[in-house]
Amino acid sequence: MADNLNKLRAEYRRIRARSSARSSVDFDNAVKALLADKVDPTPADYVDAAKRVKITCRRCAGTGQFITMVENGIPKGPGGICYRCGGKGYRVEGDERRNYGYDVYYRRVAM
Repeated sequence: MADNLNKLRAEYRRIRARSSARSSVDFDNAVKALLADKVDPTPADYVDAAKRVKITCRRCAGTGQFITMVENGIPKGPGGICYRCGGKGYRVEGDERRNYGYDVYYRRVAM
């Protein structure tokens, strides 16, 4: 039983670490808001909620369209669908896993 609890805690920490939330406290508060209707949530409920929580995409500020920047930081206008959230305006755990994989691959290729 304790082994399963440790696995659930580790998975929750891994999801929270990959999250695009501004801080771990913000992520925890969003998860708790999803679990507000549960009387006595279990650790498995926390992991499930962590996978479903929607965090506003910081790349596009929740619009789903990223802004192309030109010289001196002057915005040029919408540059198309945001590649970090897929145009949804928010990210879930699956998006974070995909982005993390892309980021790791890019860092390896760039070396």
